[in-house]
Amino acid sequence: MTLLQRPPRATTEATGQDQATVLRRVRTLGLAAVAGSLAAFLSLMVISVPVLLAWFAESLSSVSLWQAMGISVDLWALAHRATVLVGQTEVVLAPLLLTLVPLLACRYAVNQVLVDRPETRGALREVSGARAAWQALAGTELSLFVGGYVLSGLLLCVLAGLGQAPVSVASAVPGLVLVPVVAVLWGLWREHRVQEQPTIDRGLRWVEDHTPVLVRRGLRPAAHALLILTVGALVVVGLLLVLRWDRIALLYTTVDAGVVGAGVLTLAQAAALPNLTVWAAGWTTGAEVSVGTVTVGWTGSTEGDLPLIPVLGALPEPGPLPAWMWAAIALPLLAGCWVGWRSIAAAPRLASWWAKAQIAGSACLFTSLALGALSLLTSGGMSPGYLSTVGTDALRVTGGALVLLLAGSLTTLSLLHLVRARRLTR
Repeated sequence: MTLLQRPPRATTEATGQDQATVLRRVRTLGLAAVAGSLAAFLSLMVISVPVLLAWFAESLSSVSLWQAMGISVDLWALAHRATVLVGQTEVVLAPLLLTLVPLLACRYAVNQVLVDRPETRGALREVSGARAAWQALAGTELSLFVGGYVLSGLLLCVLAGLGQAPVSVASAVPGLVLVPVVAVLWGLWREHRVQEQPTIDRGLRWVEDHTPVLVRRGLRPAAHALLILTVGALVVVGLLLVLRWDRIALLYTTVDAGVVGAGVLTLAQAAALPNLTVWAAGWTTGAEVSVGTVTVGWTGSTEGDLPLIPVLGALPEPGPLPAWMWAAIALPLLAGCWVGWRSIAAAPRLASWWAKAQIAGSACLFTSLALGALSLLTSGGMSPGYLSTVGTDALRVTGGALVLLLAGSLTTLSLLHLVRARRLTR
């Protein structure tokens, strides 16, 4: 090669730098997908630990190790609200406390994806459009993370079909997508709060600037209202468990599952405690709680067959309920009053009543939709059979919550607006 044919040194260095940049980019994207896959397998391992411990501890168990692992996969699939086929029965019920295991695994993996990006350690760039915001928020990496989790989850569901209780793969897809997406939003929100990654913060700031004002001002009161409903419903569940403890203990004695069996049963009921809380919150909005053929409303409880699950002993006896049970309506009304108070604070001081009412209305809508979505996620059943419906009707919960929240918020908002208007005219 002559001197005239030799490429310039600067061009060669630039080409080498471009190739190195491409390789780093491919490595980052590949690691993001691998992180999603590892999150799925890690959460499965965590769920498998109590199952395998129970299998080793139970000397009367006739289940093989392979079948015990199959049960672990089934529980992991149930955590994503997949349908598990046990003989001719379809089981659908996602214990939210069990769902928290894959959610936390995804949350940890998302943090690693966001921290390990080379872009976060480089020079900051201005975010001036949707494409720049997508890059600042690691949209491609996080999308591959979700894709890796979904593919690994589908693989696990297919492997569960080799055991005694196969999983309906199609039914697992929504949950397999929802869990990592929630973890991604959680991770981005955390980065926005702590502001450790300036690039991500700029992308989130662009998204916030292009979000409608009513959405921005209504989300925080909505989150507060949902928290009030959750805490209040948890108190209701706790009181029921304390007041009905004698019946619950009697059912434990009747089941006679032994030490290991009682421990597994207690752990399974604890995993469904958030479900009971969501059902109690829905019940305060006027929706009935259904446990198979038994329904519990504000006015009374119907007769029906119930399985020997100790926690179901907290349900009231069939017949009319005391009149003071209508006091449950106070919980969503109280949450609505808080929304009205916060809507006044979120609006400018001289804003009109209509401007404040719009903020309150958006917050009430977000709260009712969130509670309805939780009711849908926590409901389930075993069909065919008398336990085909377990939980609350999501549409009734959404509608009842919206009406009661609006009643409380608009009443509080109107009174506060009138008081402030009189002060300003003096």
